[in-house]
Amino acid sequence: KKLQESKMKKNFSFLYLLPQLFFTGLFLLALFLGLWDSFTVEGHASIAHYKEIFTRGDTLPSIFYTLRISFLSSLFTLLLAILCSFLILHFSENWDSLKSILQLAIIMPHSLVALFLLFFLSQNGFMARIFYALKLISDQSAFPEFVYDRFGVGVILGYIWKELPFMLFFALPLAYSVDGKLGEAARTMGASPLYSFFFITLPLSIRQYLAAFFIIFSFSFGSFDLPYLLGNTTERALSVLAYQELQRGFMNRPTALSYNGIMLLFSLLLSFFYFRFLPKKKG
Repeated sequence: KKLQESKMKKNFSFLYLLPQLFFTGLFLLALFLGLWDSFTVEGHASIAHYKEIFTRGDTLPSIFYTLRISFLSSLFTLLLAILCSFLILHFSENWDSLKSILQLAIIMPHSLVALFLLFFLSQNGFMARIFYALKLISDQSAFPEFVYDRFGVGVILGYIWKELPFMLFFALPLAYSVDGKLGEAARTMGASPLYSFFFITLPLSIRQYLAAFFIIFSFSFGSFDLPYLLGNTTERALSVLAYQELQRGFMNRPTALSYNGIMLLFSLLLSFFYFRFLPKKKG
């Protein structure tokens, strides 16, 4: 009887894959249709939509703006994650409790992060009022612009706030494992915590940090909510330009999909660099 049950489970195990196959197929179909619309005009292959967006004055500045905020936010997140990892490994040995905290931070929506930043850092926000009450500024409008600024400071801060827990959650398990064995052995032999982390633990777990960096870089390049809610109106992210094209009407859909095609191409390039240049696992 047990043998028959085992055979039946094997025969029907493929059913567990059906939901995944369905949603994967749906995603690939939508991706294909989007690319098809962006590369065709009246059913014929054409790059006219891409020519159109690159002749506009806002496309190239938008690409550079999107690259800048996504790269800087990913880089600062990486540096902060390395620093936080050192402090966490040095002062905390309980990964399970920290894991729960990071999971709560990860599930926080980007829109909620934007709301908090607006509350704290806008010129009508909490910090501006504190500075004004302490007579550090003559007027609330004199408070530095951290949101809606042309440098994208608020967007970068939002990405760091949101993605730092993800990078720590992604990389710390391996760092804990390495530090608990080789790092502990190095400290037993007289190495300082600083030396054991930066010369033993970090080099052996850097692949996880770099992998998280590429994931965050690709995600932030195509993200919509933070640039839309915290970005300025002179320079816009590519995702915001695509949304604005859709808002103008259905006839502008191929143009919006062309912006999405640029973001897809960038993601594919990042994937190539990820698999080509990321340090390989040893052993």
